[in-house]
Amino acid sequence: MSTTGPSVHELHSLATRQDGYFTAEQAGELGFDSAMVRVNLATNTWTRVERNLFRLGQWPHSELEVFAMWCAWFGGEAVISHQSAAELHGFGHLHPQFVHVCAFGDLRLTDTRLAVHRLRLEPRDVESAGTFNLTTPVRTVLDLAAGGISQITLDEVVCDAVAIGRVDPQTLYSEAGSSTDRVAERVELALSACT
Repeated sequence: MSTTGPSVHELHSLATRQDGYFTAEQAGELGFDSAMVRVNLATNTWTRVERNLFRLGQWPHSELEVFAMWCAWFGGEAVISHQSAAELHGFGHLHPQFVHVCAFGDLRLTDTRLAVHRLRLEPRDVESAGTFNLTTPVRTVLDLAAGGISQITLDEVVCDAVAIGRVDPQTLYSEAGSSTDRVAERVELALSACT
């Protein structure tokens, strides 16, 4: 906690990186105690979005804010992944009913609107979408190949990824070879469907 008082500038900077969102814990780390939280809520400087999740008041809405919201809810430590990442990348027609995130660390948040995948990602597996992170196209395909989507759906995802130039077939084939046999086989089948 800050000994010099709350840092409004630091909070605004953090919230800006997270599409206006921040957690109660993040605010506390920047010196905002519970009385200051109440004042900011009462004056509509902040709005309560979820339990322990706030947004700067008057922050503009955007089409992708739900992804930033869930990543912020995990203290900025979650990454959009799997079906949700495929939709954002423009691969296939998965229409996920949940927001899929990879979350690592000790934070154990659950919500019926989320599918939380407990995977440790390497920095090379993650790219920025501005106010949130998502898995790279190759990592997204590998995660889907390891998951429960049908082969026909995986074929569509891979063919879309290759067709729009977001995935190099050789790179995907090589990366799949470093995964499990099942993933490698499914990716090879999907790549063969693209020719």
